This record gives sequence, C-alpha cells and structure tokens, in this order.
Amino acid sequence: MSFKLENHENAKVVTVTESIFFDAVQDFDSAVQQAEEAGAKTVIIDLAGVEMICSSAITTIVKHHMSLQKSGNKLVIAGCNESVMKIMQLLGLNKLMTFADDLPAALKL
Repeated sequence: MSFKLENHENAKVVTVTESIFFDAVQDFDSAVQQAEEAGAKTVIIDLAGVEMICSSAITTIVKHHMSLQKSGNKLVIAGCNESVMKIMQLLGLNKLMTFADDLPAALKL
C-alpha cells in the first residue's frame, strides 16, 4: 500500500490509493502523523481511492482528528465513496469531523 503526502498552501494532503486493511494501518498512521507533525493548519486525508476501510484505520483517523483538534488544527476527510461514507455515518463521525466530496472541495475549507 502506498500513501502520498503533498503540500497545498496551508494544508498537507495524505492521498490513499487502495483500501486500508489491518496490515496497512501502521503505515497509514505514520503517513498521517508525518502530515500532522509538518505543522499545517489542516490535514486532509483523501480517500477517493479507497473501496473499503477497516475499523483500525477508522480508529487511526479519529485519533488524528482529536490530536489536531486539541492543537487548534483540523482534519478533513475527502472523497469517501458511498460504502465508506455509510460506515462513517453509522459511527456518527460525520457529526464529529469535517467531510468534503473531493480534494478540491476539501482544499477550500
């Protein structure tokens, strides 16, 4: 699994290109941690390439959301497909975090 980290003005973007299952969660966590430590006000996780996501990856997302929020920064989730978004909604994360339809929309937030 590969993760791409990009700079966009005041945001760091972690682009995920495949589904995230347990065996890739540590690498996913490291990629998001790098973005968080870079000091950007906004970290965007682009999930447009993700068909499925495991509970451990969702826990990682929540952990980074809480950490960024605590430091006055924010996490934005972009590009969730219907099945991933349904999981996020069932967990109530759509009320806790910021979601955008795609990366260009996320960059405007």
